[in-house]
Amino acid sequence: MITRSRLLLLVCLPLVLLSGCTSYYRNVETCKDRVRAEYPDAASAPLKLTGSGASYHGSRVVVRGEFPTQPKPPATKIVQTPAAAECTFAENTLTGFQWLAPARLVKKPQPTDDAAQ
Repeated sequence: MITRSRLLLLVCLPLVLLSGCTSYYRNVETCKDRVRAEYPDAASAPLKLTGSGASYHGSRVVVRGEFPTQPKPPATKIVQTPAAAECTFAENTLTGFQWLAPARLVKKPQPTDDAAQ
């Protein structure tokens, strides 16, 4: 017969273990929402999110997806173009956002004054 303390342990142990694992996925939904909001072609080429990954405690989150693009002749089939974005966080606060792909969404670095000399 299972004693009350063992029953309590059997019920609570999985909850304790799972609570530690959820911190790994922290900030993923916030980043997904930001990617959807920042995607410029939502009306003409909807973005489909296909995956995400988070670093330790969610300080860096990468969201992956794809969107349809018109083929270039002679091809006739619509092509799924990959997209990716990175969000950085300080605890639960979004501190940075940048597109990683496709190239047309990636912001070019600003030239420094040293390059002009």
